[in-house]
Amino acid sequence: MKAVAKLTSAPGAKLIDVKIPAPAPKEVLIRVAATSICGTDLHIYDWNEWAQKRIKPPQILGHELAGHIEELGDEVDSLSVGDYISVETHFYCGHCKTCRNNKPHICDNLLILGVDCDGSFAQYVAVPENVIWVNDPALPSEIATLQEPFGNAVHAVQMADVAGKRVVIFGDGPIGIMAASIAKAEGAETVLLVGLSDARLKKGMIMGADGVINAQRESVEEIIKRTDVVLEMSGSPIAIKQGFNLLENGGIFVAFGLPDAPIPIDISEEIVFKEVTVKGVVGREIFSTWERGQQLLQRIDLTPLVTHQLPLTEYERGIELQKNYEAVKVVLLPH
Repeated sequence: MKAVAKLTSAPGAKLIDVKIPAPAPKEVLIRVAATSICGTDLHIYDWNEWAQKRIKPPQILGHELAGHIEELGDEVDSLSVGDYISVETHFYCGHCKTCRNNKPHICDNLLILGVDCDGSFAQYVAVPENVIWVNDPALPSEIATLQEPFGNAVHAVQMADVAGKRVVIFGDGPIGIMAASIAKAEGAETVLLVGLSDARLKKGMIMGADGVINAQRESVEEIIKRTDVVLEMSGSPIAIKQGFNLLENGGIFVAFGLPDAPIPIDISEEIVFKEVTVKGVVGREIFSTWERGQQLLQRIDLTPLVTHQLPLTEYERGIELQKNYEAVKVVLLPH
């Protein structure tokens, strides 16, 4: 099969031919219909500091997907060949203390698809039975693959209890834009989206933001005086500092974006004396976030975010489109 892999500890990735994986007894083999490019994939492709510490080549990239079950492992009994599915990308053990306390998405023995094991930028991928989400047959594959990042945004917004609050979102990537639509749907008083791309900020307005700020030419701190909630989705050190500065006393700061390197934070002034609540967000709660996401997709149309659909062989073009802010979401088609 064709797959896109990080073969060496250096920037870039290669299109390779590899054997179709055989599912283990408790795994299923998926024929990938659509797989979308995420910011994490860009970090791995660029080989930033985080990727250098976490990724162990050779490894197939990708984690967002939709497809059909091609083959069942010998011990799989809850699914059928042909099921139309997506995948919860956090593989959990089910027996550690964290899993037993109903937080398997941050399992002590966590493996992430496409980060810690071979991913979905391939024609086929094998994953555990217990991370399968069966899709509504009416959901197009280019939207079904977005449920994983949509779940990130759902989880982040729910962590802040945004109803009736002023919300500022830093980051005009797909998850930041999704968060704007979700925050409005969940009853936020106002939602402002801060980013760097006019095209993406325009998408943010289409998706429900009340206002947008291009931080390259506008002063965020002159326009926004105070806010109740900051959703930091960019990982930018400047955005993180601005976010803490803008928070009201007693505000909520939700951290989702991954900085390229460690950054300093004035804990005394920005957190302690303001009694700010800081919440880190990773992944989605399994499977309550997926359930809420499914409900929200009845009201939120993600179609405007899918700006490009490309064959898997054009993965480099897709990556460059997203890196250069020429795309919002690129969906790769392996078959």
